[in-house]
Amino acid sequence: MSVPRAEVPKRGPRDRAVFLRELIAALPEGARALDAGCGPGSWPYALRPDLDVTSFDIKFPPGPPPRSERVRVFRGDLARLPLRADTFDFTVCHYVLEHVTELHECCDELARVTRPGGTVYVSVPRAAAFDDRLYRFAGLFAKYALMKFRKRLEHQQRFDFHSLIDLFYARGLRLTATARVPAGFSWMNDPRTKALQGAFTAALAGLFALTGVDLARDANFVLTFEKVGDVGYRKVTHVCRECGEHAIVTPSASGATGGSWTCPYCGRPNPFGRAR
Repeated sequence: MSVPRAEVPKRGPRDRAVFLRELIAALPEGARALDAGCGPGSWPYALRPDLDVTSFDIKFPPGPPPRSERVRVFRGDLARLPLRADTFDFTVCHYVLEHVTELHECCDELARVTRPGGTVYVSVPRAAAFDDRLYRFAGLFAKYALMKFRKRLEHQQRFDFHSLIDLFYARGLRLTATARVPAGFSWMNDPRTKALQGAFTAALAGLFALTGVDLARDANFVLTFEKVGDVGYRKVTHVCRECGEHAIVTPSASGATGGSWTCPYCGRPNPFGRAR
């Protein structure tokens, strides 16, 4: 019986860098990197001691990353950063956005502090995945079944691919690479669940071997964006049932819209048929 071999994901000749370590390795010497919501560090900073790294988090439960001459660490809120605009060549937001309360303000700041032409790396869980649903259930169970009513539910946001893309396209960033990543269940490294981790992941592997159902599949989104400045997100509120063209229907100042709207292309009336 052959033993499975694990290796670092390899890039083909036409593959763009998307995973954090290969992005870090590709940065030019002296590049300015921001580690947003860093925890103990989103990557081992010692891999590239030549980079100029700024890292922050709102709290440091496992302790902050080690400081050095080229690594600055501070306590801060992603929704309101004390940093200059257009500063960083590479901005990292590694499994952070699902935890924030003010999602749009945090995305505003990620875009603001990244220089034109710079890269924003984002990783988040996929809301429809088993892993994210299990994590949310565990949080709800601890809060209500165990009566820890003051406990904060950690996953505040839910993401699907299109809503995630819209968030950044609306802020002048363009998708350059993406990957779907399976669940590693690394959140079970918490001392309270560590004893269950091995048996749990073995059970999932057994389920897959028996039925072909892979509950770890496509659990997370990993994406990179380039700050291009042009807004790539456009809004449409209605589609004409007669000619099929797109329209923006704005309620009148009085709030009275009547029972129909007129297509700006073909001039034919359309009933609302949906929320105004």
